[in-house]
Amino acid sequence: MSHLCENEVYRACRTLFGPELQVNRSFLSYLQPSGVRSAYRRQAKELHPDRFAVAAADIRKKQHHLFQDLNQAHQTIQHFLKLRQTNKSIGTPPAAQQRPKASRAKPQGRNSNQPHQGLPPYPLQFGLFLYYLGIVPFKELISAITSQRRQRPQMGDIAKRWGWLNDFHIRQIIAHRGKPLRFGEKAEQLGLLTAQQVRTLLYYQRTRQQQLGEYFVEQGLLDRDTLHDLLGQLAAHNRKFRKDYSGQYYYYHA
Repeated sequence: MSHLCENEVYRACRTLFGPELQVNRSFLSYLQPSGVRSAYRRQAKELHPDRFAVAAADIRKKQHHLFQDLNQAHQTIQHFLKLRQTNKSIGTPPAAQQRPKASRAKPQGRNSNQPHQGLPPYPLQFGLFLYYLGIVPFKELISAITSQRRQRPQMGDIAKRWGWLNDFHIRQIIAHRGKPLRFGEKAEQLGLLTAQQVRTLLYYQRTRQQQLGEYFVEQGLLDRDTLHDLLGQLAAHNRKFRKDYSGQYYYYHA
């Protein structure tokens, strides 16, 4: 396989890194082999069928398929990285660049009207905002997101417990291959959840997990004053680009 479809690579990235991470060409241009290896190892530990050897047959079958999908995604991304070195990958995105090392230097003031060079012109979640600023390295971002995912309940499980979805609906949402990337967006597009229900589910999820900012403070990558400034900058950035953006409620930040 000498060429990869863009959507194929995007799907592989969402499988490997999780649907929370916004994947686009800018993301692919900065993707590093070390980050891919780190994400694969974490996912493989969680999904390996050996962990479910004594589980029910349907669970073993599900984990087997998930692990197969993970391995296929890993192979696809590895192939993409090899093609990128020779500028033969999808859309010939720019060669990967080394991100700056994590820095605790003070960012721009919250009232600065000068946009930060390198920030893409669309809404960002906090982790990617820090990554594009060069404050948090990719490996730390994946670690933070992985930590969050372990803490929070699945949106489908919450909606099922509240009587908003059933097992058939959840399978239908997961199998949906439309443009939306996230479970809530897919459910809304299919008419299975309303926008208000998705917001409520997201809010409930986030009350069950540590905020990324707190994680980075604990890891010594940020202090609280810097965190406060960065949240202000992120809010200003997202207000600028949020209008008419699909899934805009994913980008509300204080």
